[in-house]
Amino acid sequence: MERGTVSFPAAVILGLLIGAGAALGGYFVGRGFYQGRRAERYVSVKGLAERDVKADLAVWTLSFSATGADVSAVSAACEHERDLVRAFIAKSGFTGREIGPLPTRVDDRFANLTGPPNVEAAQRYVITAGFEIRTPKVDAVRQASQMTGELIRQGVVLDGRPIENGAANPAYLFTRLGDMRPAMLAQATKSARAVAQQFAADSNSHLGAIRRASQGVFQVMSRDRQTTGPADERAAVEKKVRLVSTIDYYLVK
Repeated sequence: MERGTVSFPAAVILGLLIGAGAALGGYFVGRGFYQGRRAERYVSVKGLAERDVKADLAVWTLSFSATGADVSAVSAACEHERDLVRAFIAKSGFTGREIGPLPTRVDDRFANLTGPPNVEAAQRYVITAGFEIRTPKVDAVRQASQMTGELIRQGVVLDGRPIENGAANPAYLFTRLGDMRPAMLAQATKSARAVAQQFAADSNSHLGAIRRASQGVFQVMSRDRQTTGPADERAAVEKKVRLVSTIDYYLVK
């Protein structure tokens, strides 16, 4: 046999090996395509968990101010209002570490003027002060906030602006979210699986493993979402904790 030639049996065997290799390659390519197509069969569902809770922390800012032409007289007037507000707070049942003073701010409206003042001299100085109450006694805060007319009758007008971040004043907060997190996650997952199982049944499929899951964000809101104004403070104390989780499940034929 000349060098460089292949005998007939050897050629046949070589051809069979090449054919088998091509067939196996095609099988794995096709298998990969099938797996990819199967991976596209999934359903994305949302699971809901809700709990009705009561606020466990109240934050109430009582801010007041005095205005006048003489800074000493304005300071004395502000101190008088401070004493009245402090007495009102004590009468309402708040003491000790529940009460914190707000920084005293002095505003001279004539300072840094480049022209005639745009306010009267009698309003030149404005001194603002106050107290912040942080307490778990949310019902006591709710009741006391409805009695501020006593201060008005004594000449003290509280600043009714919202506190930081635009929150209502008083603000009623729920701080024990961590205690209920595991149970709510389990409830949301169970809710999502029930929806997915119904979808699988309707599509003549079986529910497979979880493809992807997103826990979602816990929301704490007023139980009555229309709550506005002092008359609705009782409703503001009642909260609803909500969690919406998104879970993808594989669908198996």
